[in-house]
Amino acid sequence: MTHATPSIKLSTLRQVAPYLSMRGVSPLEFFRRFGISPHVFQYPEAWVPRAACFHIANEMAATAQDPFGGGMVGHLTDVRSTGAWGELVLGSTSLAQACAAAAVHTDLLHQGSEVKIVTEGRTTKLIQHFTGQHEVDPKQVIFGTLAVLRKVPLLSGASGAIRVHLKNPRERGDEALEEYLGPNLVMNAEYNMIEFDRELLEIPLQPVRDVAWKTTQALKSTTATAHALAEQIADQELSRLATISRKIGLSVRTLQRRLEHCGIDFDALRDETRRSEAFQLLASGKYTATEIAYMVGYSDPAHFTRAFKRWTGSPPSRYRAILLKQDR
Repeated sequence: MTHATPSIKLSTLRQVAPYLSMRGVSPLEFFRRFGISPHVFQYPEAWVPRAACFHIANEMAATAQDPFGGGMVGHLTDVRSTGAWGELVLGSTSLAQACAAAAVHTDLLHQGSEVKIVTEGRTTKLIQHFTGQHEVDPKQVIFGTLAVLRKVPLLSGASGAIRVHLKNPRERGDEALEEYLGPNLVMNAEYNMIEFDRELLEIPLQPVRDVAWKTTQALKSTTATAHALAEQIADQELSRLATISRKIGLSVRTLQRRLEHCGIDFDALRDETRRSEAFQLLASGKYTATEIAYMVGYSDPAHFTRAFKRWTGSPPSRYRAILLKQDR
């Protein structure tokens, strides 16, 4: 599927959650600012306009006060967690095949991004660039993209033969990027790209569990929890932690640990799911506040009204009136 507007898969933004958690920032509160909480976990296959993703990544770095945050997010991203793109890469038998899969199928993650394979002399290059007008500074997304793309030749097991080139000029503290992009880092480069020794192309892949494995498991469980809550939020019993943990096949403690790894508190995620569902139901104009209260899991409409005031500062009736006024 090709998008007229360059877009990025929402699943790529899930990786921001554990990064923000490490810096004491609530991912749910952060994503709410951009209208994607808790959808970032509920609908990871959805697409978001590329400019919005660039903006979110930049705000993430500013919130964390980390000018190279995008690189860390990419470092925390396991190839396995990228869905169909990662499956194609890891299903390859050689690095040459893996690089071809990574380049040809870029549009499974980014619509409006290209990766070209260029072999010159003794080196092979994976050159990445965004097509069209950027609208918003893509620096943080570039850091993250190259950190993930670097993991393809890393499957050869020869990290010392891999170099990362960045078009960005040198800036204060940019040596921190070496932790995410490796020690062979070239700044002020002609292209944003991964370069490695050509002889690696025929090496059979050596998939390993890197530091991102724990994060992958945590995000998988968080996504499963968000899905289950969205499906069962109307039933108080079915939306309890113990019930959800049984549904996704984990002990309560294991699920709590994985949610915590992503900076997610179960009760907060359930509250966020209720909030999101309530807003959508109110906006539809099909239901009364009392009906919506029951539909999002409140046994007493008064409890729903109090929750809605906590979310918005106004009762549901006032929020509905505002919506109606905006529609005129």
